Amino acid sequence: MLSKENIWKFNDDEWKVHINDAGISKKLISSFGLVYSTIYYETGRLDEETAWDFIVPNKQINKVKKFLKDNT
Repeated sequence: MLSKENIWKFNDDEWKVHINDAGISKKLISSFGLVYSTIYYETGRLDEETAWDFIVPNKQINKVKKFLKDNT
């Protein structure tokens, strides 16, 4: 399950969600129309993405949290 440290308040009306699973990342894009704000390349290779941060509006955060709880 995704830890609470991976979801934090970003702005007054937005949250950031950190994902390190490519499959979940793709599902967030297709299910919620989210786009990532940050891509991590922890292996040092620019052709190998390892994690993503998504900006989630307040109006979607509860649905995204439920989705993550059910799918991680």
